[in-house]
Amino acid sequence: MKNVMTVFPDTKIYIFCPYGLTTGGPEALHQLRYYMEQMGYDAYLVYDFTGKTDFPARYAEYAPRVLPCSQTEDAERNILIVPEVNLGIAGEYRHIRKCVWFLSWGYFRQQQRRAFSHACKNAAKRILNAFSRGERRYHPVSFPAKIGRDILCCCGSVYAREHVLSDLGAERAELLVEPISLDFLSAGVAPNLTSEGRSDTVLYNPAKPSAVMQALLARGDISFCPLKGYTPQELIALYRRSKLYIDFGWFGGPERIPKESVYNGTCLLVGRRNAAENAFDVAIPEQFKVADYENAELIAQKIRDILQNYDKYIGMFAAYRAQIGGLEANFRKQIAEIFHKEDE
Repeated sequence: MKNVMTVFPDTKIYIFCPYGLTTGGPEALHQLRYYMEQMGYDAYLVYDFTGKTDFPARYAEYAPRVLPCSQTEDAERNILIVPEVNLGIAGEYRHIRKCVWFLSWGYFRQQQRRAFSHACKNAAKRILNAFSRGERRYHPVSFPAKIGRDILCCCGSVYAREHVLSDLGAERAELLVEPISLDFLSAGVAPNLTSEGRSDTVLYNPAKPSAVMQALLARGDISFCPLKGYTPQELIALYRRSKLYIDFGWFGGPERIPKESVYNGTCLLVGRRNAAENAFDVAIPEQFKVADYENAELIAQKIRDILQNYDKYIGMFAAYRAQIGGLEANFRKQIAEIFHKEDE
């Protein structure tokens, strides 16, 4: 049976989000508010304690409704949702019901190891805020606040959920897995699933560096293309003329780019680590998950094999493409189950 938060007719839901960032986590928070509004919830974004209400142009498609922190109401009938990177914010509210959304796991674990320094910084920031006028200029950083019965944990991956339950001892943890971006959903799944019109250039994310990726880039027998500086529309076009995306970095969650690329017809080759170890978060056949993910020569052999045999392998990603296409409907279902409307 799912743990739920009751949403009353007058409940306001505040979703805290880092300001000005256009990475996967902040986009998921914008998506949550967007789908909540579509489903009849009174939901708002709050850009931490900055007081800012302007949003990146990238998120215009989600029609953000943004409130400054000063307009949030710390009342029991309302709900506060914070990402795990800003868990400290939950400690700034006394009465509101609280939910933390673990969009990934790795970063949170790093912050746990810095608990004492974070606590000192937070104490200093509270003193500075006491002398500030208007909005609190300094917001608390994420450090391991106790996950008690008063905080509902939601997780964007099975990987995060397993760690939240085992490492933090949380009693409540529900899956809340966001879909791919509206741009990709609007374009639909790739219609071209043959090697015709697709190149042998291998796609990778330069924002996730690794020693093995550096070794692969240094080779002269494989052509690589970094995914940097593209609009969503340009990415869709690039994916649909490519055969393969690879990722051997840290997998704190399912990651967006692997899902986007597979949805648009690429094969996927990853290191078998973190979230990529389980069969739900990265739902591809095990032969495309490399256990020896630091072995550049082995990976190069697998890359060449996939590029040469794209037509043979692409059908093996059909189940994952279908899962990705169904994330939007499942996200709505998860929202409705976790944030249960009293009048329904």
